[in-house]
Amino acid sequence: MEAWVRAVVEAIHSSRAQAVIYLAGGASQALGWLLSVPGASGSVLEVVVPYSRASMAQLLGKLPLQFTSKQAAEDMALAAFNRALKLSGPGLQVMGVGFTGSLASSRPKHGDHRFYVSTRTQNCLRTSHVTLSKGLRSREEEDKVSSCFVLKAIADACRVSATIQSDVQEPEIPKESVEQFDEDQELQQVIDGQVCMKVYHFADPTEKNFDRKLILPGSFNPLHDGHLRLLEVASSMCDDGFPCFEISAINADKPPLSIAEIKHRVEQFRKMQGRM
Repeated sequence: MEAWVRAVVEAIHSSRAQAVIYLAGGASQALGWLLSVPGASGSVLEVVVPYSRASMAQLLGKLPLQFTSKQAAEDMALAAFNRALKLSGPGLQVMGVGFTGSLASSRPKHGDHRFYVSTRTQNCLRTSHVTLSKGLRSREEEDKVSSCFVLKAIADACRVSATIQSDVQEPEIPKESVEQFDEDQELQQVIDGQVCMKVYHFADPTEKNFDRKLILPGSFNPLHDGHLRLLEVASSMCDDGFPCFEISAINADKPPLSIAEIKHRVEQFRKMQGRM
C-alpha cells in the first residue's frame, strides 16, 4: 500500500465517522485499503456490492434507468445513508457512499469508460463524475483511479485532509456537484420518507462507551418530568445503552407533524439539555 493511501485511511479511521458503502462496477481496491488498515471496524459499518441487475433492484427498490449514472450513484448513497443511520453507534457522524462505474472490460465498450461516486451525509449530497480516456489504462489501473476517488470522497465527508494521487489526465478532470440541506429540508425529507430519521445531539456519548441505544418514543407534547424520569430509570437498568428520545413525524390515523411543530418539540429538549 502506498504511503499516501495509508495516511488517508488512518485519518478516516480516526475521524469518528461511520459509513455504509455500496459499490457496483469498480473501485474494489478502495475496500482493500480501508479494511487492511487497523481501525476499520470503527468506521466501516457495512459494504455491499450489488453487481447483478436483480441485486441492484433489490437494494434500491427499483431498477435504475441507467446503471452508470449520477442518479444511480446518488440513489445508492441515499440508501446507504439510511442504512448507516440504523447501524451507527450513538453520537457518531454517518454517511452513505454510492459508486457505480463502467470500466474497461474483457470486450471493447461502445460507450465511455466512466464512473460516479456520491456521498450522502445528514446535510450534504456530493457527487463526482469522471470520464476516463479509453485505451489509456488496463482494468486494474482504471479500478485504482476510481478507488482513489472513492477514498477521497469518504475523506471529504469525514472532513479530513486528503491529497489523492490518482494519475488523471487533463481531459479527465472530475465534474462535481454539491447540494446542501438546511434543517427544514432535512425534516421534510423525513416526512416524505426519503430519510428514515434526523438525529439531534444534546449530550456527548463519548463520555462513556455505549454498546447500544436506549430509546423512549413519544409525542412529547409537551415534554415533562415524567418522560425524563422514565428514561432515567430505564438507563439505570441498562447502563450500556445511550439514552435517546424518539419523536415520530408520521403516525397512523394522524396527519404528519409539520416542520414547525417538530422543531417546536425538539426545542423543548434543547432547553432542558442541562437536566439530561
